[in-house]
Amino acid sequence: MRLGSGPPVRRADASAQDDVRRANLSAVLRLLHFHGPATRSDLVASTGFNRSTVGSLTSELVKLGLVRERPGEVRGKGRPSNVVEPVSTSAHVLAFDVTTSTVGAARVGLGGYMLQMRRRLHSAPPHDVPAVVELIATLVAEMQARAHPASVCLGIAVSVPGSVRQPDGLVRRSPPLGWYEVHLADLLRDAIGDDVPITVGNDGDLGVVAEYLRGAARGERDVLYVRGEAGVAGGVVVDGELLKGSGGYAGEVGHLLVKPGGRLCSCGAKGCWEAEVGDAAVIRSVGRDPRESDIEDVINDVAVGNRRAIAGVRKTGEWVGLGLASLVNIFNPRIVVLGGTIGALYPTMEATLVQGYARTLGPNREQALLVRSELASDAQLVGAAEVAFADALEDPAGTLDARRGTGGENDEPAQVHELRALGS
Repeated sequence: MRLGSGPPVRRADASAQDDVRRANLSAVLRLLHFHGPATRSDLVASTGFNRSTVGSLTSELVKLGLVRERPGEVRGKGRPSNVVEPVSTSAHVLAFDVTTSTVGAARVGLGGYMLQMRRRLHSAPPHDVPAVVELIATLVAEMQARAHPASVCLGIAVSVPGSVRQPDGLVRRSPPLGWYEVHLADLLRDAIGDDVPITVGNDGDLGVVAEYLRGAARGERDVLYVRGEAGVAGGVVVDGELLKGSGGYAGEVGHLLVKPGGRLCSCGAKGCWEAEVGDAAVIRSVGRDPRESDIEDVINDVAVGNRRAIAGVRKTGEWVGLGLASLVNIFNPRIVVLGGTIGALYPTMEATLVQGYARTLGPNREQALLVRSELASDAQLVGAAEVAFADALEDPAGTLDARRGTGGENDEPAQVHELRALGS
């Protein structure tokens, strides 16, 4: 499965005609999904296919209901090329972002269109797993009821701040939520049903997917994403591939040891990076009590020019820079995207962050560009949606047939899907 949005890779080894056709359909739909409407002439130029092939492929996608064609603009002499565009109401996915205070939800149509968004506060403590599952199931029912009657739900993906095992979606540990060994994908399948694929992913992984495909890192091949919240999440793309590790746990950057003997981390160790730069640490740095204040209070203090708040945030910036420097030395990214609290406070901590960051970097300092997330709090929803779309982009006809129940006799019901790599 491939999530990349760039030029398609032609399958030279695809010997069977149906494999070639599937790859070609994927190439055209992927371009439209990530880059929006295009003329047939544009598709010819982007794919390298001839005009008759593009015409045949777009006609098939029209029959599937995934795209539509309309007359193009008349420019000069000659017949204008038809414009092909994705149909956002023909197929959709449901994306969820579980945080310590809320569950975010989105119904996203083909082409990446946000058709519906919700964010609900937890009615029970976030460690109450059955309550979170019930809330997600309720949101699924509500959003499905608002979907176009003919629209097909291609999948459900959930972002969680914690270590998530692949491919079964077991949340091994999520200190911010108080979850340990939670079979979230199984619980969701029991509550929602198993007629659509269910994916559970780490919030850092889904954040980097979002920024790589639709955010601040578009067009780059090597990306580091860091999100500050109750903890610190990270995701890494190396040469266009999502770095997962053997069990899906790669990118647990919050537990990088930066200060031996430092603050106690929620994981039980001392001196972890997130213990020094997470929301609680930022709140303490400005003289507030995390039991009485939240990070929004700090952001508001900074916005009105509170000197103590600004000084505390800048001090935290030194530790942010130190941790980033270690990660940049390891992964050598072209771009570092800062999201969550770190992204929100970056303008205030920039000077001290860059100072600490540059002190321990070599030549790769010149390559690793620091930027704020373009997607902000929506990054996890966007990343989850793209993971849920991935199968349809890889095999449009086969996936749509399976979801509509028109596949062959050997089709198996969809259950749990893995958060898989970017690229071909």
